[in-house]
Amino acid sequence: MNKYVVILLVVLASCKKNNDVTSNGGNTIDTSSLTVAQFYEYNILPSTTNSSILLFNNPHEVCLDTRTTLKNKLFIFLPGTTGYPTAYKLIVKQAASQGYHAIGLMYPNDPSIYTASNNDTTNTQFAKCRQEIFDGTDQTSGVSVDTNNCIKNRLYKLLLYLQRTYPAQNWSQYISNGQVVWSKCIIAGHSQGGGHAFFIAKRVLVDKAISFSSIDWNSALNRSATWVTQSGATSINKFYSINGTNDEIFNYANVQTQLMDMSIPGSPVSVDNNTSPYSSTHRLITSATPAISIAPFPNHNLTCLDMSIPKTSTGAVIPAFVNAWNYLLNN
Repeated sequence: MNKYVVILLVVLASCKKNNDVTSNGGNTIDTSSLTVAQFYEYNILPSTTNSSILLFNNPHEVCLDTRTTLKNKLFIFLPGTTGYPTAYKLIVKQAASQGYHAIGLMYPNDPSIYTASNNDTTNTQFAKCRQEIFDGTDQTSGVSVDTNNCIKNRLYKLLLYLQRTYPAQNWSQYISNGQVVWSKCIIAGHSQGGGHAFFIAKRVLVDKAISFSSIDWNSALNRSATWVTQSGATSINKFYSINGTNDEIFNYANVQTQLMDMSIPGSPVSVDNNTSPYSSTHRLITSATPAISIAPFPNHNLTCLDMSIPKTSTGAVIPAFVNAWNYLLNN
């Protein structure tokens, strides 16, 4: 994906005023009592949770809504290439409104692993890149991520920080014996992040995996990356996706071929003119018009990037997308 497009979107999104939190040295803090039923939002620098995390230090987005019945499950959202969690506030807040402890996680997401993997004739580079970004083990020269900066460590250190700082909010239920309790997690993401969500669900048992506008398609071989068709720790019945039919980066036909390669249940069902439960499919699609048509990839971002999500005349997310998100989260 064109990194300058995403950076522009992130800058615009970060300019939005946030009335739910207050700022303190780059971190946001909640000044109200933890016992009050309300919506909580925190922006926490990764370096605040662990002094060894120095790169990709844009703040994590953390939300909790105690006005609703909590599900005691953790929603984790991974941004696309060069993206920041604060550019995906709407999907994280929606998860919180549904009773999830919700996190938009900042992680090493530049360079694009598609650049490093797309023409690999061994068809193993996608998996190597994703494995290194996930756990920090040295797999390839295509990316450079150590154990301090990997997704696993960043999430674990953030949960430790939240446990210490807001003990009444019960973030501690998601860590045990020095590890993330992945079985209580819904892992989701956009573009590069969506691929990580599916890959992680293949490596560890999670509650659910949701991919927004993402595939690992090897153009040189014209087929899915090898890891896509391999068996994994999480049942394929726990995998869900939503993709745009007009996505400029991922060819729609290739997307559907890959989802079939994975044996993800159901057929493509449009959220534009159908309602939940969408024939119980795990493969949602949309042909909606993005809110902002920033060239060259507006349709790639419309499924979840704040600035691109279709809006009503009042600026709210269109009901079709709210319904689709809730289905993906709760079905």
